[in-house]
Amino acid sequence: MQVEAKFACGGIIGPVRNGAYVIPEGSTISDLLDASLAESLGPGSGQGSSSGSGPNRKSAKEMLIFLRNGKQAQPDMRLAEGDRVHILLKIFGG
Repeated sequence: MQVEAKFACGGIIGPVRNGAYVIPEGSTISDLLDASLAESLGPGSGQGSSSGSGPNRKSAKEMLIFLRNGKQAQPDMRLAEGDRVHILLKIFGG
């Protein structure tokens, strides 16, 4: 199935591209994020950590907000053909 992804994460998860992704039926938002990272980092990049000295993927996901078709969603939400997913960096303050 094909979904549209837009990333506005300030580089927290690594290099990813905006645009259409073809992913297997039944994929989740988290699967889309992993697929986008695997594509940008290439084969053998490993699923458990990000490049450089930034946070690992699991902790990075805690710093993100996910939208599916304009509504807030959880990373484990299943996607459908034609969905639009936005992945945004949470704003922290103090």
